[in-house]
Amino acid sequence: MQRLADYFLVVGYDHDEERGGRPCGKIIQRFPDKDWSDCSFNPRVIHFCQPQGWILTAKRELPTFFISILTDLDGLRHYCACLTFHQTLLPATTNILLNKTNDYSDEADDTAFLLPRTQMYAPKCLVLTSKLDCFEAFR
Repeated sequence: MQRLADYFLVVGYDHDEERGGRPCGKIIQRFPDKDWSDCSFNPRVIHFCQPQGWILTAKRELPTFFISILTDLDGLRHYCACLTFHQTLLPATTNILLNKTNDYSDEADDTAFLLPRTQMYAPKCLVLTSKLDCFEAFR
């Protein structure tokens, strides 16, 4: 019997890490915790959650949904259904993060630095991975 979803992930903005001077995401929760014997978990799936990058914004964005198709070394397809929404950051967290992001402000929303540093939004994704191409069911 096949599973509709192999893994469910909650991926969020990583407040502590940067890779190559750019903000990145991290897996906050993963279900199940252990790999399936017939389908190992690929931790690089987080790179496909935010195609535009993990950028803080000064305004709340509308939720978006898309499906990425990843192909492994054996030529098998894995479908990643991503629902992205933006979560309000606490003011203290926002000030710390804005100080870190000033180095690459050309990547961030330009209005973020003009507003009082009290309200910022960070992307968060709910991700289903599956070997099945059931796009309507993923929605």
